[in-house]
Amino acid sequence: METDGIESALDLGTWLGRRQAFAAVAGRCSAADAECLRTIREKKLYRACGLNWDEFCRQRAGISRSLADQMVRQLEEFGPAYFHLAAITRITPENFRLIAPSVTEQGVQHGSELIVFSAENAVRLASAVEDLRARAESQPKISKPMAEDPARRVRRIAKALEAAFAELENLSRLDMDLLQRGSLNASIEQGLKRLARISCMIPR
Repeated sequence: METDGIESALDLGTWLGRRQAFAAVAGRCSAADAECLRTIREKKLYRACGLNWDEFCRQRAGISRSLADQMVRQLEEFGPAYFHLAAITRITPENFRLIAPSVTEQGVQHGSELIVFSAENAVRLASAVEDLRARAESQPKISKPMAEDPARRVRRIAKALEAAFAELENLSRLDMDLLQRGSLNASIEQGLKRLARISCMIPR
């Protein structure tokens, strides 16, 4: 096995070990579980097992791909606090969105009191969550525009990228001084890095 392959296998073993350890202690999905899965997916460490992401989730992580992707999405949208609170109160993502402004990394802000995440505070946390949820739902609803169809978004973004590339090509033909050329090259390099990072986030 090549050096990169060995390092990937070691990284994968480390992350899997952490996920299993956290799962054994918590008995349910934790922020650490989601972080482990996100790292494995983004770095494509599952390839060290000769598996794709779907196979890795089922055979090695013991969960479905849809659940793994859901956990990662929740981590990216809500942060670790969602998992801390869900482990104690079993709050749903929908209700968490309603009370998110009152949730910190340490606990739930209820009035002037911060109720920290702990099993001892389970009843108080559940009561605070219910109160905050009820207050949020009683607020006037602001209608949101319908979410754009993913396929349409992809087509729109593809057109925008094509227009941006064409503009860059036209700009590269202009007579620019050294500072302007350096600025353009720096922008292109930064854009390439971001595109590469985004590409790595897309499951294969």
